[in-house]
Amino acid sequence: MAQVTLTVNGRRYSVGCQDGQEDHLLGLAKYINQKIDELKGSMGQVSETHLMLMASLLLADELHEAYIQIDDGKSGNGKKDAAADEVEAEKVASALESCADRLESIAARLENQ
Repeated sequence: MAQVTLTVNGRRYSVGCQDGQEDHLLGLAKYINQKIDELKGSMGQVSETHLMLMASLLLADELHEAYIQIDDGKSGNGKKDAAADEVEAEKVASALESCADRLESIAARLENQ
């Protein structure tokens, strides 16, 4: 197992990953930092936890939109029915809640260091 040190919002994190995935993780961290920098410019002074949550929400929204585009491409009609929208919304809400829980846990650990 490889180790890579990621810097996100000025903080360094040592992360384990599969061998050969180091560059991929570094690229992901760079993308996350771009989102955080965008938020800093628009939100002003907020807590690091709030900033990380907002960045996660932006990234989850991008992922959600990508899934919709993929689904629309598979169906060929570009439309989804209300039931499918509700299921998708529930999936996104669940994923966001999970992200928020993980971010709160990380923030608590960082505050205790």
